[in-house]
Amino acid sequence: MGSNSRYDRDRPVGDREAAEARAFHTIAELLAHHPELITDPTVAGQIAHVLHNSAIELAAGRPLPIGVRRAVRGLAAALRAAMDPRPKAGA
Repeated sequence: MGSNSRYDRDRPVGDREAAEARAFHTIAELLAHHPELITDPTVAGQIAHVLHNSAIELAAGRPLPIGVRRAVRGLAAALRAAMDPRPKAGA
């Protein structure tokens, strides 16, 4: 009897998912170097936890539900922009 659990249905990881997983890990790790961005270390830790675990799921070939994936992508994009050392346009 086969299982229908999403954890039993791993699929091959494409280049796009692998790159996205690496980016999520990198952004999560960079949070530790930007304490001015999120001043509460508990909140920063939980955000990093969400990014790391999303990356783990993607890297293992397990898709995130589309709403969750969009939310994590948006979070990652906002953090990446906030941590970008280049001057902001119009600043």
